[in-house]
Order: sequence, then C-alpha cells, then structure tokens
Amino acid sequence: MLGKFTIIFVILYAAKEVSAIVFKDCGSVSGKVLSLNVSGCTVEPCIFYSETNETLNATYISSVNASAPTTFVTGIIGGVPIPFPAEKNTCVNQTKCPIKAGQQSTFTITVDVLKSYPHISLLVKAEVRDDNGKDIMCFVFPAEIKPKP
Repeated sequence: MLGKFTIIFVILYAAKEVSAIVFKDCGSVSGKVLSLNVSGCTVEPCIFYSETNETLNATYISSVNASAPTTFVTGIIGGVPIPFPAEKNTCVNQTKCPIKAGQQSTFTITVDVLKSYPHISLLVKAEVRDDNGKDIMCFVFPAEIKPKP
C-alpha cells in the first residue's frame, strides 16, 4: 500500500512542477501549437528567477516540411520586443529535423534568466519559422522576472 501511495505522490508532484499553461497563438501560419509547458510554472504569470534557466517545451504540428527552421525568442516589455539570447538554428537541440508536414513534434528550449535582467512583468514570445520565414508556430505567455530567493 505504501508503494502505491509513493507512486501517486511522485506523479502528482511531477504534474505540479510541469503543467500545461494557457498561451496565446501569436501568428502560427505553417502549423499549430498543441500545448506548452514551462518548467516550474503552474500558474500565470510564470515566475522566472534571476540567475536560473527556464525550459519551454511545446508540442506542435507543422503543415510544411522544413529542413532549416529558425528560432526567435523575445521578451515583450511595454509593447517593445527585446530578443533573448537563444540559438537561432532550431535543429540544434530544440526539435528533431527535418520537420515533416503533418507530424507531431516537440520543441524544447532553455532560456537563461540573467542577473542583469530587470525585475519586471513581460510577455515571452517564441517562434519557429519555416524555410520561407513563416511561423510554423508562435506562442506568447505572461511572465515575471523576480530576484533569486
């Protein structure tokens, strides 16, 4: 009986630590975002602490083939997009390439929350663009950067 309780507790704890959050599609043209998980985020806005890494994990379906997709991650502060330093080549540790039309895929990226970032509320926007520069997927969600506890 204790073993079953332990397994249930571990499953519930894991679900608490990584759960799907509400996001807004911000212009997916060549695909569709199915779900988004952000490490440690169970309520919105997602809290990002300075000097940590936050992992974004999205499930999507592309409607086009893409052999050289590109990634863009920005923080939108007061309506102004500010790029996060992130690998632009989507095929480097972010998704399996080539991306195939009609196939469900996973996109994962880890964003460094630098100590130098101001402690503010923002929107986090991530895009994966196809070989023609059109968004396979684009999502945006609210976040807040706070000092490391």
